[in-house]
Amino acid sequence: MSAGSQARGRILRWVAVLIVALLLGTLLGRASAPDPSPPAVSAPTARPDGARTAAGIPVSFPETPAGAAAAAAAYQQAFATPAILRPGILRERIEAVAMPGYAARMLAVNGPGVARLAAGPVGLGARQGLRTLYEAVPIGYRVVSFGPGRAEVETWGLTLLGNTQSVEPAAWFGTGRTELLWSGGRWRIAVTEASFGPTPRLATPTAPLGGFDVLRLTKELHSYVLGP
Repeated sequence: MSAGSQARGRILRWVAVLIVALLLGTLLGRASAPDPSPPAVSAPTARPDGARTAAGIPVSFPETPAGAAAAAAAYQQAFATPAILRPGILRERIEAVAMPGYAARMLAVNGPGVARLAAGPVGLGARQGLRTLYEAVPIGYRVVSFGPGRAEVETWGLTLLGNTQSVEPAAWFGTGRTELLWSGGRWRIAVTEASFGPTPRLATPTAPLGGFDVLRLTKELHSYVLGP
């Protein structure tokens, strides 16, 4: 095996370890019963189109099963972006969408993993201006339960991570189950957990540039807004 191949293998193994930490951290960890009181921070702000955001995250989701499912997907996507590698952003986003009694637990579990990612090849590349791909792609969901002010949503999707030079983009599939509470006029994360898989067998022939083709393709693409 060439030195370049060995180095790339080490980087991919390193990234895989961090993906485990981030997926099983951002989406794992049970806390004690969450405080149902409205939060004192991260008050929603209105956009020109009337939609509300908190810490830049959409929060205008209705108190319906479909609204809870959309909120779960939006919150997952808010934690899979190069933006969270900047100082303070992870805390700001967690406090915006988690129940006050759960936010500290989420931050304690995820802070070290995000710090390692920011200090490694992905974060270094982002700071150097490399085009960086870090994105959650929801595929589908199931509303496990729904009642007044409470919902439990199961999701399946993938996370893409890489850049144009040091980390060849790769995808990790995973499932998540999120309990949401209606607090302060919006959905908030009360408890969430996740695991890897199921992962489909790859049947598409590999392109000459491998995972780097993903960066070229996603440059001008926008995600669909899918219905129930």
